[in-house]
This record gives sequence, structure tokens and C-alpha cells, in this order.
Amino acid sequence: MNRLKDAESSFLRLSADSEIDWYPWIDDAFKKAREEDKLILVDVGASWCHWCHVMDETTYKDREVIELINKYYVAIKVDRDEMPDLDKQLQLAVSSLTGESGWPLTVFMTPDGKVFYGGTYFPPEDAYGRIGFKRLLQELNRIWREERDKILQVSSTLHSSLKNIEYSVDNPDWDKVEEVVSAIVSNYDFDHGGLQGTMKFPHPTIDELLMAYSYYTKDDTELKLSTYTLKKMYYGGIFDQVGGGFHRYTVDDEWYVPHFEKLLIDNAELLLDYIHAYQLTQDPEILDALNLTSQFILRELFIGEGFANSLDADSEGKEGYYYTWTEDEFKEALQGEDYRLWIRVFNVDRGEEIEGKKVLRRVMDVKDLSKFVNNPLGKLSEIRMKLLEYRVKNRKPPFRDDNVYTYPNARVTQALLESSVITGKGLNEALRVVDKFSRKITRRIGGGKDGLPEDYAAALLAVISAYEVTGNVKYKDLIFALEGQLKSLDYSYPIDSPNESVASLALKGLLKTSVMKGEIANVKVPFAPNPLFVAGIAHVTASLVKGTAHIVIIDEKDGKADELHKTALLAYHPMKMVEKVSPDNADFLPSFIKAMIKFNQGTSRAYVCKGTSCSMPITSPEKIKLLLKLNG
Repeated sequence: MNRLKDAESSFLRLSADSEIDWYPWIDDAFKKAREEDKLILVDVGASWCHWCHVMDETTYKDREVIELINKYYVAIKVDRDEMPDLDKQLQLAVSSLTGESGWPLTVFMTPDGKVFYGGTYFPPEDAYGRIGFKRLLQELNRIWREERDKILQVSSTLHSSLKNIEYSVDNPDWDKVEEVVSAIVSNYDFDHGGLQGTMKFPHPTIDELLMAYSYYTKDDTELKLSTYTLKKMYYGGIFDQVGGGFHRYTVDDEWYVPHFEKLLIDNAELLLDYIHAYQLTQDPEILDALNLTSQFILRELFIGEGFANSLDADSEGKEGYYYTWTEDEFKEALQGEDYRLWIRVFNVDRGEEIEGKKVLRRVMDVKDLSKFVNNPLGKLSEIRMKLLEYRVKNRKPPFRDDNVYTYPNARVTQALLESSVITGKGLNEALRVVDKFSRKITRRIGGGKDGLPEDYAAALLAVISAYEVTGNVKYKDLIFALEGQLKSLDYSYPIDSPNESVASLALKGLLKTSVMKGEIANVKVPFAPNPLFVAGIAHVTASLVKGTAHIVIIDEKDGKADELHKTALLAYHPMKMVEKVSPDNADFLPSFIKAMIKFNQGTSRAYVCKGTSCSMPITSPEKIKLLLKLNG
């Protein structure tokens, strides 16, 4: 038994019975390394990570590997969901040395904690063009004993270079936005959507930037690129065609064959992506993806006190087993239906196999499907429900990590609050999470270690969304308290991973609070050298340059405010703030709005503001949409 059995982390507990003498990331591990003059091996992973499990079940169960690690190394396990700040540091260090990043992340350190080598997955023996872990462990230990200066020189040089990394910080400049959009378009995959590459990760911040750019420039070219990507994902195997929600990435360039893990954070940000795309396009298939993703989150990840962190890729000992199908299973699940049609629709007859079963993807669009059935999206919903019922009844679900981390919970709460205005679902579950937030944010919803900047930034955005959607003034004090806390933290990291960077999240929250106060946001924005990975920051920059929208609805309790409020929430704008207030709460508003609310007293009305300039009172919901477009 090692030191992992009492860990809070699900990932660490999975190795509690390992014969390797694993430590968590604690001072005792580094003390042991210094005292015994041993190199440190750090394994960074997550419970949802398929290749982490492969390495645990093969490499770390190999008898010779176990003996080498226990004899020559101090071994540390890290859960990247528990320690995302440490994960970022180690990913940057390893990628600087070898060009590799991802999970599992295998890191080698000197006894004083300086990185000198690393990679991702290592097989026990030489294979797949990679050095075997046995040979690597032996060779690194030999160099440490016989040629130590080589390791010390590498670690010292890397340590110094990483300490000196700085991101440029500039005033908001539209040229920066143009630079990022141009780089995205140059690297866009016009066949399959998304960025070019042999593997495909969703990049919600890129989709959202392209939407915002189209909105501000009045040119729908970039919007079409964004929508094309979202449609391709919705039709692909990255999307769970039966139960909704998205897997993390695909191993091809067609969004087809995924690694099957499902992460709360990915689905939260993709839900926001599809919400905003639907607001702009009113496309029924975008709405279908939005609905299915929301349903998946509420059905499979909500656990009462919050939302579970992830679902594993494997079930019943096989990768993707829960999500893949045979023709016979389709026939059995769809009794009474024309199962041959649906086998073609979902590509079961000629699709890619994983462990002897087929990955589902849609190969028939609504137009083609309408040749065979009336109301194709409605019929698709019926078929999906029958397949889902069969799946739940006949298969063991993947392992679920029930850790309730603040950052992804806040992100999914924001998404569900926004989507609830469209779907009518998820509001109560989202508010149960928001109502647990206080001025002190922790890593988990229920308490624990102090929150990181990303926890505070995501929580601020979630509380702002709760205020926007409910109009409940109780959230205002918490908004401004979290604003103050966030300003005291370092939120300068600007790189999307592809999840949205902490800098982007923080600046969005601070921009919205400045709008609420009627202040002009006087901020500088950090940028990284590679424009493909700063789409979130570019979006914020565009909003700072082009302006935000502030929509204030005065509720006179005449039954007309709700429609104005819903229209304001559903209307698209890249950076808007919506408030519904009663006349007796108007003292909270900026002075230039308070000066106007005496007009049309007695009738519910809206004001659409940009900067310190506001419209005359509006009583027609359609005029809200019109003014937002004119002010874009």
C-alpha cells in the first residue's frame, strides 16, 4: 500500500493498491528525494484520461518498471484536475524540452524539483517508435550517477528560461483582433471545420471569436465558418449521437473517432458556444445540439450538490464500449422501427470499429432524411430515446468522477443559466450551485483549498449570469465582492488550452462589472505569441474596442417586463449585460441611466446603452434586437 488511499482525487485513489511507492505532491516526497539523492518521477493524469489508464495498467504494472522506480526514483502522482496550475507549469516545461504535451504527462525532475526531461505515454518496452520506459528509467538513472552535469545544465537552463517568460500586455487594439482572426482563417479546415490537424479538438473560443467578428464587421463569412464547424461536430462521432454531449477530441481530422472521455468543462464551454450560435442563426440543428448537450449534463453529471467532473472513456474494460454499436444491437433496440434506415443514418453499416463495434456519426442531413420520414428532427429524437433506453438497460456506464470542482461547475452553471432561457430546463440546478458561492471561493464547491484565479473568474461570471437571468438583487453584493477578490489575483495567463484562458474569463467578468457600474473599463490585455491560442483574449479585445451593450429593463409589474427581459437575454451581442430592476431598486443603476428612467413611468420599458449613451425608453421587444444590431 502506498500513500494514495486517502487522497481526495479519484485519479490518485485508482493507484492506491499499486506496488509503486507513489506519493501525492507533498513536501515529504521532495525531502526524500534530496535525502536519498534520487531523481523524481511525476505522473500527471486524470480519471477520465484513457492513455493514463493504459499506462497505469501496462507500464506501471510491469515488474521490472516497478522495481526500477522504487529503487532509483521518488514517484509522485498528480491529478491535473486537482492541481491545474501545477499542470500548466509542467506542460510548459515538457513541451519546451520535447515538444510533447497532454496526458499522461511523464515528468523527470532533479531532487530540488527542477524539470530536465519528460514526455507523454511511454510503453514498457520500445514500441510505436517510442523508447520503452524500462530503458528510459535505466538510462536517466545512469546519467544522474555518471554524467550528472548534463542533467543539471538542462534543468538550470530550462528553469531560467521559464522564469523569464512574459506575455506582451497592450492597450486594446483592433489590429490584434484582425491578426488573430486572420491566423484562424489561414489554418481553418475548409473540408471538415475547425483547425487543420490530424486530430481534432473543439475550440469554443475560436468559434465565439468568429461569431463576434462577424457581428462587429457586418460580414457573415466568419460566422459561416464557425457554424460549419459546429454542424460538423454535431454530425460527427465526437458528439454522442445517442445521449448528447461531446467527447474530448477525435484521433482523425473528420470529428469521427473520439477518445470517449466526457469532461464537464468541455461540455460547459461547448454549450455556451452552441447557445450563442443559435442566438445568431436560429438554426434548428444548432438548437438540437444545444438541447441534447443540456439534457446530457443534467441527466448524467448533476449529482445534487453540483456537477460531476467527468466520465471515463472506458467501460467494462473496453474503450468506448458504452457508446459504440453493432448492427444486431441496433435491430434489437429499434424494434418496430425501420432499423435498416437508421443503420444507414448513423453509419453503422460501414463505420469505423473500436473493439469490434461501430462509432456512430450522422451521414444523412435533415434534407435527405426528410425523404424518408416526416419531421426528421422529431423522429431523430424518438430514435435517440429508444437507443438511449437500450444503452442504459444493457450496459454498465463509464466511471464517473464525482469531485465537484468549482471552476467547471461555475462554467456549466453559467451555460445552463443562459440555455435555460431557451430550453426551460436547468435553472434550478444551476442556482443550487450559484447559491453555494460566497466571497471566499474554494477549489471545490463544498470548501477545501483556496480557489485559484480561474475559480474566482468562473464564479464571477456564473453569479453575473444568475443576476442577469433572475433579476434577483441578492447577487449584486456578491458580484462586486468577487470582483474585488479577482482584482487582487494574478489572472494574466492568456493561452486557451483549448479551454478558455483565465485571462479571458477574468477580463470578461471585470468588463461586465464595469458596465454595471457605468464605468469605462481601463484595462490592458495580455497576448501570447501564437495567435491561434488567444481567441478568448481577442474576443475581449474586440469588445473593449467596439463597445459593450447594457440593457436595462424597468419592471413596473404590469406583466410586460418579462417579454422585454427574455428578448434581451436571447438577443445576441458579443458582450452584453442585462439587468431587470424595479423602480425602487433603480438607485443601483449608473447615474446616466437613473436620469432617464422617469420617462414612461408606469409602463415597463427597456433602455439599450452603449458606453454612457442610452436609447429612449423602449416598450417593443423587437426594438431591443434592432438597437443591438445598430449598436454592434
